[in-house]
Amino acid sequence: MIDKEELERIIRDTIQRYQKKKPIIAVNWKMNMTIAEGRKFLEDLKYIPDVPLVIFPPFTTLAALAEEFSGRHILMGAQNFHDQPRGAFTGEISIPMLRELGCTYLMAGHSERRIYNYESDEEINRKVFSAAQASMEIMLCIGESMKERQEGMWKETLRSQLQKDLARLPCEAVSKLHIAYEPVWAIGTGASASIEEIHETHVYLKGIIREILGAEVPVLYGGSVNEKNAAAIGSIPSVDGFLIGSAGIHAGKLNHIQESV
Repeated sequence: MIDKEELERIIRDTIQRYQKKKPIIAVNWKMNMTIAEGRKFLEDLKYIPDVPLVIFPPFTTLAALAEEFSGRHILMGAQNFHDQPRGAFTGEISIPMLRELGCTYLMAGHSERRIYNYESDEEINRKVFSAAQASMEIMLCIGESMKERQEGMWKETLRSQLQKDLARLPCEAVSKLHIAYEPVWAIGTGASASIEEIHETHVYLKGIIREILGAEVPVLYGGSVNEKNAAAIGSIPSVDGFLIGSAGIHAGKLNHIQESV
């Protein structure tokens, strides 16, 4: 027999599920898509009015595809940016340059940049702060390694990332902040975290975010989200959307994901 506390939790979760807004779908194209491929993708992509969609294309396609994104009501984001508005930073791109092209979202802290480009939490914090000062939408990515998950260190890792990455964040920037939780061990591996792991982690993250910022912030899940598991993951009360990688470079798969949530 279900006790009173468990019954109240089930009722609360059910109410949250039915009151829940449509999840935000964010797509990271990473180092994929030429301009021609991007145009073909957009031709095949269905427009679903009530599903918020933001795509992070490679820099080379931003100017060429900006008008087509806008015409299809797709928000455009940048996968990376420099924290300074201008200067002698060869190979870098500034926020004013990206804004001029039509970007409204900026991504910071993706695990691939943390790992392959050695980005530290201090550097990520500078980016988050500069994006906040520029009143841009921020997609901050965090996540733990398999070793940290297996050794029970995932809570300490995620807390540390949030505390360091969100330091000095102005109060007015909170409304433009999105957190993308991506367990590093699930990115591109096909091995998504379990429903229980996702829910537990998102509830924990939302508690830490309230502790740090004193506010509610959308928490998206990323990590091998695809057309087969999106509906189940999207039904979790604590999940506010997805950050999709490989499945997001196939219009058919993305259409299925949009229709299933």
